[in-house]
Amino acid sequence: MHDMTAQGAPDGTSESPRTRRDAIMDAAMEVFGAKGLDGASVEDIARAAGIGKGTVYLYFRSKDEIFDAILGERWPGPYLERFMPAALARMESQETPLEDVLAAFANGFLLAVEQNMLVLRLVFSEAYRFPDRAEHLFETTFLRANRLLAAFLEGQVQAGRIRPLDSPAVTARCFQGMLMTYVLSQELLGGKKFTPIAREDWVSEAVRIFLHGIGAAGGQPAVGDGDRRQ
Repeated sequence: MHDMTAQGAPDGTSESPRTRRDAIMDAAMEVFGAKGLDGASVEDIARAAGIGKGTVYLYFRSKDEIFDAILGERWPGPYLERFMPAALARMESQETPLEDVLAAFANGFLLAVEQNMLVLRLVFSEAYRFPDRAEHLFETTFLRANRLLAAFLEGQVQAGRIRPLDSPAVTARCFQGMLMTYVLSQELLGGKKFTPIAREDWVSEAVRIFLHGIGAAGGQPAVGDGDRRQ
């Protein structure tokens, strides 16, 4: 690989290496989305980026390396690592309604996924043939968010805001499941064309169900301030 830290791009242009590299990844996402990883070629990517095939090889050794770079740099794992712990820490105050905490978490998580939907589609389409990439996506996004939310819920148990949980990790995963159903039904399967639902409305209902369950009126909520221990 050429030294990307030197002034100018490896092909001798004045364009910054990062700009050219990002342009190649942008083009690759477009080509992968249209043709899939198997059907795409470096030549297709170069054409979409408006550069020569040889220029692509100055930055990436293969289309697989481009795809891996997209997963490592474009999927919102780093965003979750920056945003979620700080957001949950700020909201751990007993004065903050738990509904607001969970809604903020849910909206932040879904927004990160929505902004990277093409990457998610690519990984889903290649998951069976490339399970290591699917595992990478799970570990850097869903598992990371699961651990953050589970730790937050454990803290809420200790603070007496929610009842003891048999498994905070499973409880957190169930909440994530409600969020991912929005992604699956509205985005991946195109449900928004038939029954468009605003993300904020979905989050509000998911939080309500998660906190209070769907039992008969007057029943005790499964989780939440209504089940506060004295």
